[in-house]
Amino acid sequence: MGDGLDLLKRGPNYVIQLNMVRICVCLPLLVILIVLFNIFHFPPSFQLKRLYIPALDKSLNTSTNSSITFHFSLRNSEQYSNIYYDPIKVTFYDNPNQNHSIANFTIPEFYQTSNSEVDYSGTVNSTQLNLEAAKREIAADGFKIFHVGLKTSVRYDLYGFWKTGRTGYRSGVDVKIGDTGAANVGKEILILARVTLVGLVIVFLSTDIFYFN
Repeated sequence: MGDGLDLLKRGPNYVIQLNMVRICVCLPLLVILIVLFNIFHFPPSFQLKRLYIPALDKSLNTSTNSSITFHFSLRNSEQYSNIYYDPIKVTFYDNPNQNHSIANFTIPEFYQTSNSEVDYSGTVNSTQLNLEAAKREIAADGFKIFHVGLKTSVRYDLYGFWKTGRTGYRSGVDVKIGDTGAANVGKEILILARVTLVGLVIVFLSTDIFYFN
């Protein structure tokens, strides 16, 4: 109460000047925060949903099928930024050390809108997988570990006005395959969350900075 009376005694010009000082101090901070939100981005999240190698499925009793069936998704968690992908190289490895690839393919460059998910599924041939060694490992340990990796570069479209420079993006996951030939997958490899700029602005405007007596 006393503070309010002191402000009134000093006159309306003092109150206006005080609020202008607050605005001059806080607005640059808000601009800095906006720039930071535009510079730093969360990478897309990769989720492997299915991996199946028929030659390792003992119920099929076949060793001639060298195919690998897959299904995965890429999710853009950005609320306001779209993503430009360069061609994505997808590689399958027969060990977690990623020193021996057994199959690969390339996804052409594409554009992903904000807060969206893109799914890919298909079949590739694996001519480098040692099926007999893999079956022996599964018989001994109950499973064999494979790895699926992605590598590309991405650019972010900031509110539709301009694009950032390219940023390297790599992701992947180790999966265990047993004698069914199928991997037990389905969990997100990377779960991302972001405080949106709208929320920041609302919090900023909810203060008494713009309150003029």
